[in-house]
Amino acid sequence: MIKKIVMYGLAFGSLSAAMLYIQFANGLYRERTFLSALPVIANIVLPGIGVFLFIKSLSNMRTDKPINMGRALFGSLLVCLVVAICNIGVYQHVMFNRKDIVQDVRNLNYSMIESNFNQDTTLTAANKTEKITTAKNNFDLNISVSSFGRTQFMMCLSTGMVVALITFLGNSRRQK
Repeated sequence: MIKKIVMYGLAFGSLSAAMLYIQFANGLYRERTFLSALPVIANIVLPGIGVFLFIKSLSNMRTDKPINMGRALFGSLLVCLVVAICNIGVYQHVMFNRKDIVQDVRNLNYSMIESNFNQDTTLTAANKTEKITTAKNNFDLNISVSSFGRTQFMMCLSTGMVVALITFLGNSRRQK
């Protein structure tokens, strides 16, 4: 089972990480179109597909004992853990080795923050600068590797758990 976890985790983790890198390397984060949303959607769908195929392969294995829900769920969560680690590795590579991309993301979001608060007519000038500074500091905290890692773990593990339960229940009903 460990071989299958590593195989499916690395296969779909590398696909998911490639989509993340394509998003940053091609500057798809700059615009809000369907094409720019494809890597984000793929990062949600790919762990689900990996878990689905993992559960299917476990169900097709010829063993002495049939696969139970706990084992299938634990294995699928480990697959999703490997997928999340692959994504975090690529994000860390972008953050520390591609300073041009990080600076572009930062400048783009800083300008959006400033224009958003400058359009607000209910704030005073001193209050605007304070809120802009706070928003920029919050943005810097949110693009850190640790923040991205927490988000990836939550997203991948929750997607994997839901897909694993649905797939396992669907397989067990078909076998009866």
